[in-house]
Amino acid sequence: MDVEQLLVDAVSETIETMAFMEVNKADAITPYDEHLVRLRVEILINAPFPGEMRLVLPKSLAGLFAQNMYSLEEQDVTDETVEDVLGEIINIVAGRLMADILPDDQTFQLGLPLIGPDAFLETEASSHAIEFNIENIPLWVVLFGDGFQSAA
Repeated sequence: MDVEQLLVDAVSETIETMAFMEVNKADAITPYDEHLVRLRVEILINAPFPGEMRLVLPKSLAGLFAQNMYSLEEQDVTDETVEDVLGEIINIVAGRLMADILPDDQTFQLGLPLIGPDAFLETEASSHAIEFNIENIPLWVVLFGDGFQSAA
């Protein structure tokens, strides 16, 4: 089972279905740009193994998601709407990924989404990052936890 391909499928199909935007896996990771205003949305995997999924994206992309999902004009997008959209997206992506990597008879438990500004943090934790391009705007998905590596 290829966890990376399952994640690519979950992210692509979720965003394409919900936000009506084409998603492509990037060929390389874009260098960190400290001037780009980004948001971070994360959700804990509580069972059957401890882990975390994190989405990092420019605030502008989060606004486009909200505009497309709720048929809003740019000036009508609020921070609350953006948080709702990002929480919904990460719940669906994480739930789909866990359902795809686990046996049909095994359950999983997710935490609640946490959303806030992104900060560059180096970590020693086991992680795997994938970058996507959505209308030439980057979106990063990072999986933390040994459970994702052992599921591969």
